[in-house]
Amino acid sequence: MKKVLVLVLAVLLMVTVFGCSAAPAEESNGTDTSTPSEAAGEAASDGTSEENGADGKTLKFGYVTSDMSHEWYQNIVKGAQQRAEELGIELVTADAAMDAGKEVTQLENMLTSGVDALLITPVDAKSLVTVINAAKEQGVPVICESNVVEGATTTVGIDSVEGGRQAGKWLAEYATENNIDPKILVVGMPQNEDCRERVQGFKEALDESGIQYEIAQEVDGQGEKETSLEVSQDALTAHPEINVIFGINDNATTGGMAAYKEAGLDESKLTAIGFGFEGVAGRTALLADGPYKAAVAMFPDFMGQRLVDTAYEVVNGGEVSERTWSGSTIITLDNFSDYYTEENGEYITNFEAIEALIEE
Repeated sequence: MKKVLVLVLAVLLMVTVFGCSAAPAEESNGTDTSTPSEAAGEAASDGTSEENGADGKTLKFGYVTSDMSHEWYQNIVKGAQQRAEELGIELVTADAAMDAGKEVTQLENMLTSGVDALLITPVDAKSLVTVINAAKEQGVPVICESNVVEGATTTVGIDSVEGGRQAGKWLAEYATENNIDPKILVVGMPQNEDCRERVQGFKEALDESGIQYEIAQEVDGQGEKETSLEVSQDALTAHPEINVIFGINDNATTGGMAAYKEAGLDESKLTAIGFGFEGVAGRTALLADGPYKAAVAMFPDFMGQRLVDTAYEVVNGGEVSERTWSGSTIITLDNFSDYYTEENGEYITNFEAIEALIEE
């Protein structure tokens, strides 16, 4: 059993934790200020989607994601499928299930089937070199989600440092307004560059705010709820004074919250901040109006749309930067309705509001 656990953890360390993106790059290398979503939206609205390629044929995109067992990727695929349908694009999807070899095979099969673009959430970036070169030889653009891969046309994702800064700025203001002396537990994933950047931005914003705070302890939750719970239990035993939890994704934050509750500590004194706001888990925690007060939302369904829109633009002759930004912002109970509307028991994301974030 221990050998199995070690193997699973090793595989997890090869990839970016759900929703993590890579280091920032220049936002634009041209003068065109329109976004891929705007360009694709114009195509959908003017009725040109049935024959949507530059040569008049119906386009076919292939998307291989790393692990569809997680809500983050389920919602990315949902958004991508919705956008592809609007544009009249055939979208073929596959789940690599955290198997790098399987992902390469799936991508090779998609190339053989004649896709016009490849969309990838990488399991292991190094394993993709050969298939990306093959795509280049065939003139097929490669659009990566969050993780920067050498040779890819572009990567769609957020600025992780800026996302962390959004969380730190919010905490500084909230702590000041509520007379909180933050004793912080950071539930991170230090082996991962993007997650380190989230924590980096968080600390930078706190330092710049001038408030007095203390990082009581930093733990490695591996981006998983159960692991986050276990390591947070040890931290809370050593530091029962902790009154703030900052997690690098929803699992990290909710795992830390669960440990706090199991320790029998006073939850009314806890402020928890999430990152990702990936779907039901984060939304449920926030709407419960408990310790989970805020999250950096990354809008996975919007990211799925942006993947398709970016591929659509490239296939039709457009130019994109090495990085294509998708929006992030702090979500609280106060502004939740600005970004989500409930309809028949489902929460619909306000894509126009997210587009506005990118344009700011």
